[in-house]
This record gives sequence, structure tokens and C-alpha cells, in this order.
Amino acid sequence: MRTSNFAEGRGVAGFFRLCLGIVVILTLAMGGMALNTQPVQAHTVNLPVIPPILLECVPFTIAFSHTAADCPPVPPSIFFWWLDVAAPAWVTIDPNTGVLTGCPPLGTAGTSFTFQVECTEMACCPYCPAHDQGQFITLNIGPHPPATALTIVPTFYPVAWEDMPFSMPLSATGCSGNYTWSTAGLPLGLDVTDPVNGIISGTPAPGTCGFYPVTATVTDIGTCCCPPISAPFTLIVDCFANYDPGSFGISGTYTASADYDFTVEIGPGLAAGQTNVVIDGTQEVTLGGSQTETFTTQQGESHSVTVDQTIAGPDPKTRYAVKGSNEIMVSETNTSAYFDYAQQVLIDTGSDPGGISQPGGTGWYAIGDYFNTTTASPVNPGNQPGTKYIFRSWSLPDGSTDPNRDLAFTVNRAGVATALYDTYYLLQVKSDYPAVDESSYELEGSTASYNLALQATPMLGFWGALGGVLRPINSSGSHIMDGPYIQKINWSEDWFWPVFWIVVTLLAIAAIVFFVLRRKRGDADGAVGRTSTPTQPPADAAVTTVKALPDDAAGKSLPQASAVEPVKVTPALSAKPAAKKALPEAEAKAEQKDKPNFCPKCGSPVDEGAGFCKKCGNKLG
Repeated sequence: MRTSNFAEGRGVAGFFRLCLGIVVILTLAMGGMALNTQPVQAHTVNLPVIPPILLECVPFTIAFSHTAADCPPVPPSIFFWWLDVAAPAWVTIDPNTGVLTGCPPLGTAGTSFTFQVECTEMACCPYCPAHDQGQFITLNIGPHPPATALTIVPTFYPVAWEDMPFSMPLSATGCSGNYTWSTAGLPLGLDVTDPVNGIISGTPAPGTCGFYPVTATVTDIGTCCCPPISAPFTLIVDCFANYDPGSFGISGTYTASADYDFTVEIGPGLAAGQTNVVIDGTQEVTLGGSQTETFTTQQGESHSVTVDQTIAGPDPKTRYAVKGSNEIMVSETNTSAYFDYAQQVLIDTGSDPGGISQPGGTGWYAIGDYFNTTTASPVNPGNQPGTKYIFRSWSLPDGSTDPNRDLAFTVNRAGVATALYDTYYLLQVKSDYPAVDESSYELEGSTASYNLALQATPMLGFWGALGGVLRPINSSGSHIMDGPYIQKINWSEDWFWPVFWIVVTLLAIAAIVFFVLRRKRGDADGAVGRTSTPTQPPADAAVTTVKALPDDAAGKSLPQASAVEPVKVTPALSAKPAAKKALPEAEAKAEQKDKPNFCPKCGSPVDEGAGFCKKCGNKLG
């Protein structure tokens, strides 16, 4: 009977260990699962460095590009560039090259325009599906210094001779000064050979003698706020025969013209260096400041006198620029060509750190001129993700500082106006449970602290229903900002309650199975004991014998026993046992111990002093 109970207990313990092993395997499996997928990207639009400030009326060019990340160039892809509907009308992009061009018109200063530059992949390799990629850009527009209107300077135009070399300049003022010239109505043999400087030259063809109404048109290509203008003039082509005094082609007598003198004078403003004096395209003399030269010519002739526009100064940041036009026409009515110069200094602009685009305004300024510019803030360089620069102050050429982004000062020396910036790095704190993405820009070198009030969150699905939770490990802390930094919040898996409830459930199941099996075994053993184990009388019990009556005594009345002589009961044994003598107490206990005890309910043997039967559970006296 004991062997049967022990075997049953081992079976239950093995079942319990199997269940516990399953729980451990499931726990480890759940803790180790991870999913990491990465989307496939066929190509990427590269964001170029966008100037922080674009000036109104000033053309600009920005070149975009793309990178084929996962698509090999076989077969080659075809890319088409385009702008979304938010792009301003004055911006265009080359659909084949991705070059963005434009010119902010007047009235756009102080505004910003945000739109998307997109690139469509028209064909690609089979496993890289064609799709669009884009980048958002922002154009910030700043003011442009006001410019005078574009004007063609009236000029006394010289007479050309047929079949003789001829050259004459055109002149204009105003706007940015970056001109291009064109003409209509010139005689055969003449053309605009230098459209930048407006030089008409060539040799009038024979037979072109006469008067020619010509229209000159000048366009300022350095701005979009000055429309082209035109002006008419009359060009006279004299006949070649007039060079021969005896051959005029008409009646009359040739008379030589009288001579007259004209002077070229350079003013005292040219304090250093010399300028070249060019008359009708030929350099005649070199003059310094306050110097004069006299030339003789014939009456009726006019001449173009030009000098150098700028003269280098004593150092690279100083020069002298002619005041007004550097060309004067001399004739009998204007015999003086006076040119004076003004000293200019170079004002350069820069930024610190140097990776930021240079602010506008770099150029030559006369002493006393008014300098103004502005710089962007904040600046997010496209090639430095997670980095931002915030304007701090200007450092001026004279060593002073100015905290205003819109800079204005009177020029008194050459130098650099530097926009000083503080560097900020992006600190990102990310968490998956729940989905949290907090970010802020922190000053370079500072110690940035973060503290997310994150609570334990239930696990998803079945394990969360059993009480499984995720607990944050590093939801607070600090980091020294020496670059962009991403702090990932880690979570630990708390499996206490799921394991607890599973173990409790398995123990309960094991206990139920144990008691059911034991009850069935007890009932079976009890039934066998009652039917097969007879109760044995004690060995020393007296046997009483009752004599049977004879058959003929049936129905007869038995004789009544005498009151003096009772009926004797004779024991079955022939010899009367000797009387037992009393045993000592120790021997009695030993004799009693050697005698087995039996359960009165099921008849199973029980241990001495047991309180209940191990088979049927009957409580013993």
C-alpha cells in the first residue's frame, strides 16, 4: 500500500515540473522576441545648403540632387524634377537637372516661402518600385538697397566712315550696373561686339553712306526689378569719297577743318595709383591724381574719352572708384573731360561658426556710406542634422558689437562684419511604451537634463491580462551636449504576476488531480478489505458447544431445568487451559505492541497510536 502512494506522488510531481518548465520557456520566449523591419527606399532627394537670406530683386540659383540608395544604375533611371503648388510664381526648376532659379520681386522682403521640391523616378530596376521623393525648403526674403532707375545716358555719337574701322560705346546708369546691350537698325558691317560694355564696332560696308535711325536696348541682368529700356539715336555713315579732297561726288570745293584742343584732367580724389586714358578705344596716356593732358583734334570731330572705373589702393581692402561715369564725349562745345575718384574700402561679411552661409552685403563702400544687412536666425544646416545655430551678436570692423540681427552702421574703415552664433544640439528622448518622442535644442557644452513621468504600462494581450507590466529603467538623467544625442528609454519586463498566476493555476490543477486519484484508489482498496479479510476471534476465546436435540424430540417440550442444577457449558477443548499468570507491565506492552491493529471500518492494518486510517480515512479511537 505504501509503495502505491509513493508512485502516485512521483507522477504528480513530474506533471508539476513539466508545467513549470513550459512556463519558464514561454517567459524566456516572450522576453526575447523582437521585430525590426526597415522600409526599402529607392532614392533620396538631397537637400542643398539654402542661403539664409535671399534679397529681393536679386536672382539666385540653388542646385538640387538625388541619391539612388538601393537601385543600381542598371537599367538607368529617369528622374523628373517639379515643384508643388505652394511654390511662388517667380521660382522655377529645370525638370532635367533639378536647378532651382528665381528672383524675388519688390514687396517680398520680410516674408518666407515654404514649398516642396520633388523628384519623380520615372523608371527603375524591377525590385525598386518607381515613386516620388521630396524635400521641403524655406526661402527667406530680405530687403535690397534701393537702386536708381535704369537710364541710357545721352551721348554725342561720332560719325562713321564707310569702309573704315569704327567703334563707339553706349552708356547707362542705375539699377545694379550689370548690363547687357543690344541694338536694332545698324548699317551693314556694324554690330554690338561687346554687349556687356555696350561697344558698337566694325567696318561699315561700302555703299552704306547715309543716316541710320538706331535703337539701343539695355537690360540689367543683376536684378529683376529693373525692366529693359530702349533709346533711339541717329548714326551717320559718311561716304568714303569724302576722304579725297578732289572727289566729293558733288560740286564744290573741299576745305580742311580747323583744329581745336580738349583736355583730360584727373581730380585729386585719386590719392594713389594712376588711371589709363583711352580715346576712341586707344590708350593715349596714363595720369595720376591732379594731372592734366591736352589733345588736339579737328573741328567737327567728337571723341570718346574713358578712364579706368576703379584703381587699386595701397592695400587689398582699399581702392579708388571714379565718381559718376568713366566716359565723357568731347567736342567743340565740350572740350574738357574731368574725372575724379573717391576712396572705397571693402566691407566683408562672415559668420562664426564658418559652416553657416555668409550674410549678404559684402562689397566696396565709400567712407561715410551707409552699410546694412541682415542674417538669419535660427539656421538649420541641411548637411548637419540635429544642429541649429542661433544668432548672438555682430562683430563690427571697428571691434564693437551689435546685438541686432538687422545690422546698420556708417562705414569708416575696411573690415569684416561677422555674425556670431551659438551652437545648439538636438536632444531627443524616445520611448516605445507609450510612444513618446520629446526633443529640445540644448546649448553646446551644457548639461541637459531630462525627466519623463513614465508609469509602468501593462503588456499587450494575454500577458497583460495576467498582470504583466513593463517598467521604465532610465526615464530621467542628464547628458553633456557635445553633439546631437538620442536617449532611448529602456523598459524591463515584469513577469511576476503572470508567473504567479500560472504557477498557482498549475498547482491547483495538480492538487485536484492528486486528490481525485487518491480517493479512487482508497475506495477500491476499502471494498477489497471488507470482502476478503474475515474477522478472526482471539486465540484464547472459549468455544461454547451446544448439543443438538434428537430428531424425535422435535415438537416435544423440553424438560424444565432444575433450579438447583444449572445447565453447564462445556468448552470445546478437552483440557482446561492453565490459568495465565499476570505479566509484568513492560512485557505486557511488548506483547501488545507485537499484536497488529485493524481498522474497524475497512479492516486494513494500522500503526499503533495512529489517529486515522491511511486507507479510508476513518478516525480511530
